[in-house]
Amino acid sequence: MVIHIDRGLKPRVANPPHVLRQGAHDQLLGLLMLVVSAVLLLMPMATQTGPKDAQINEMLVGLVVAFTAGRRVYRGGGLWSDAVVGLAGVWLVISPFVLDAQNTAVHTADRMLAIVAGGVLVVLSAASMVLWWLDRRRTA
Repeated sequence: MVIHIDRGLKPRVANPPHVLRQGAHDQLLGLLMLVVSAVLLLMPMATQTGPKDAQINEMLVGLVVAFTAGRRVYRGGGLWSDAVVGLAGVWLVISPFVLDAQNTAVHTADRMLAIVAGGVLVVLSAASMVLWWLDRRRTA
């Protein structure tokens, strides 16, 4: 026999749209950023071909994005985490050209991975900033 005693403690959600937008901002977009960082970390290890400078660059950017997105999923994110991920994405897009200008060979697969992953990170960061801005505007 189960006795249920209601002590007047009902779970309340003050603003359900705010909670939904915050969850999409922190968890959904954060998990997508973590997936991109996993690809950046695992791809150079899996291929082992091409110049090491480009692979080290991708792995370092992958680590920065992994720690930033992991903190974002765990503790919540803001404009700081969006800016870090966005700048990492911009660096990934321009890094093959910067490394190539320094007479460092960049393999075509590394170049494509960097440009595509960087573009995805820039789009995710921009979407996250817009979602954060809309949420702050609607809750104010």
